[in-house]
Amino acid sequence: MNLLAWMPFVQPMPGAIHWWWLLIVPMVAGVSVVWKAIRMPSLERYWREVGFMSAQLLLGMVALAAGLMVLVRVVLPLLPAD
Repeated sequence: MNLLAWMPFVQPMPGAIHWWWLLIVPMVAGVSVVWKAIRMPSLERYWREVGFMSAQLLLGMVALAAGLMVLVRVVLPLLPAD
């Protein structure tokens, strides 16, 4: 596909289709930085808390994705089709 014919918000970006899921890492880091900057009363352990929250969010999303994959590939095919 020619890049000049690409329509943003309608078609996926050419070349980025294989690694789009990696964009979760900067999103999680940004949410953690902003959330901890607003919620912490003191910024003494700021970066440690940001790292911990980022890890929690990433692991939670991985667990949700794994659970949904098991649901779709294992549980749903076992249900009756009636």
